[in-house]
Amino acid sequence: MYEAPTLLPAADAMAPWGPAPELPPRAPEVDTDAPFDCVIVGAGFSGLGCAHTLSELVPSWRILVVDAMRVGDGSSGRNSGFVMDTGHWHPSWSLELNRGVTSLSRHGLERLRGLVDAHAIDCDWYAGNRYHVAVNRRGQRALGHFREGMRALGEDFTEVAPEELAERIGTDHYSEAIRLDGGAFVEPCSLIRGVADGLPDGVRLLEESPIVRIEPGPPHVLRTRDGAVIRAKNLVLATNGFIGAWGVQRSRVLPFVTFASVTEPLADPPGADPQWGLVPEEKMGCTVRRTADGRILLRNGVAFSSAPDLSPEAIARAAEGHRESLRRRFPALADAPFSHSWGGVIGATNNNGTVFGPIGDNAWVCAAHNGVGMAMGTAMGDLLAREIARSDHPLLSTARALPRPSWMPPQPLLGLGVRIYVALLGLLAGDEK
Repeated sequence: MYEAPTLLPAADAMAPWGPAPELPPRAPEVDTDAPFDCVIVGAGFSGLGCAHTLSELVPSWRILVVDAMRVGDGSSGRNSGFVMDTGHWHPSWSLELNRGVTSLSRHGLERLRGLVDAHAIDCDWYAGNRYHVAVNRRGQRALGHFREGMRALGEDFTEVAPEELAERIGTDHYSEAIRLDGGAFVEPCSLIRGVADGLPDGVRLLEESPIVRIEPGPPHVLRTRDGAVIRAKNLVLATNGFIGAWGVQRSRVLPFVTFASVTEPLADPPGADPQWGLVPEEKMGCTVRRTADGRILLRNGVAFSSAPDLSPEAIARAAEGHRESLRRRFPALADAPFSHSWGGVIGATNNNGTVFGPIGDNAWVCAAHNGVGMAMGTAMGDLLAREIARSDHPLLSTARALPRPSWMPPQPLLGLGVRIYVALLGLLAGDEK
């Protein structure tokens, strides 16, 4: 038996910041008389990506996706809306591995774009105007490493002078920048709910049903907090940062909370670009966006503990930091009210490793996307479905070859070390925050 989960997903009280439609549960009652061919735990980008592809490959299968919350209430609907076609460069990895990550990200991007088109998902999909930026010397060094990586990969980018960047985004806060034209910006909650709403008829969705016990099979037996019993020939765990709660890769996949705030729509939003996004290469830098409806979104602040804190007090503390980040970049907007501040749990590893593949008889896992989960999570979920269905794909070998999470010490040493490390990085980041 998998361990009873030590941590269940929970959302803060803040509604999604975009105009996300209400999505009623697709399957409020589940017929458990016969086992499902596959049950997928987790209705984020990995879980739903897996369900879409698995249904396409094996249309006769009965598939159930179960989530502890409503679709979009987790980090899949509460991120900053960057669908990244090129993730961060990993200097310790080989060129082949870095190139593989880019291929996977683009595969996920294409899958999402296809779903948006096929199901007419209104999520403010916008391509272009993504700048990788630096403020101080520490940030400049990190941006320099990223440049070197992009050159090694043969990726096109454009150097942007500080004066031009200031005109495009409305602030002279940044000292260096390069522009990459791939990827997209979205309103994430509308996107993930649209992906869920477009699930094929052979896929059922059960929301607000935390799984509290799994008895391995096959058939696998899953028990919900409400007492429902679900049987399945195949089991997929796609719970990202919560995977360790089941005893899978515990102390290797860490549930970090990241925080964001977004202003009310502004009458005169900064910058000549109608939408733009800034990606700091400094680890603790601030991600910034101008959204389709003229808001400024800021994402920084990271917290780690064995029980992620999404309390109003924790979110209020994070919002104070976002206020300071806004003031540094846009002094004229220092008092612009935030309409939303929120937190979400991501799955991160010490070495940017990923969890992918079998973990038992007819049991599979897809988790740990290290903060770039919309494209990468979709890609890995899609490829896991192909692994389950024994349907080959050119990128399957790439997914299998990605590094697995490296070992880290157990609690309480782990928690103490991570918190000290995060605090130190925050101090060193300075005005990159």
